[in-house]
Amino acid sequence: MSIENPNVTNPSKKKRVALVLASPARSTITDWPVGFWWSELTHPYLAFTEAGYEVEVFSPDGGKCEADALSDPRDPSGYSAGDLISMGFVATPKLAAIVEETRKVAAIEVDRFDAIVVAGGQSPMFSFERASDLHAKFAAFYEAGKIAAALCHGVAVLRWAKLSNGEP
Repeated sequence: MSIENPNVTNPSKKKRVALVLASPARSTITDWPVGFWWSELTHPYLAFTEAGYEVEVFSPDGGKCEADALSDPRDPSGYSAGDLISMGFVATPKLAAIVEETRKVAAIEVDRFDAIVVAGGQSPMFSFERASDLHAKFAAFYEAGKIAAALCHGVAVLRWAKLSNGEP
């Protein structure tokens, strides 16, 4: 199995996942640049694609996304040096290019996807408050009875997402 030769769970009806990365931001606490966490993109991406799921990557602002430095296996700190999945992803040009030009969350068509997965990192805590399209899409998946999942700091979306009746 690999991303080139997936083990499709149900070939007659492939599952589709909208994977959301946080747009780049700055920490209001440290003033450092913050972004998404590599392993929260790469590990789900591998699991989904190996199962034959189609994955599209989005971000609130669209365009290029930046990863938190400590999540990069190549970072001099060595913090994520053992993350071989992320290292393989960033070292594969076709995959690394995915974060260079994400589509805006507003473009997600809920009916076309089976799930939304919001990756974490440091940016969600500083950028999701203004990500109203993400709030609405996340709630729409939930209200449609579809999977609406958030990883680690991606749960920051829950602070602002509201159901159609206005409840959190």
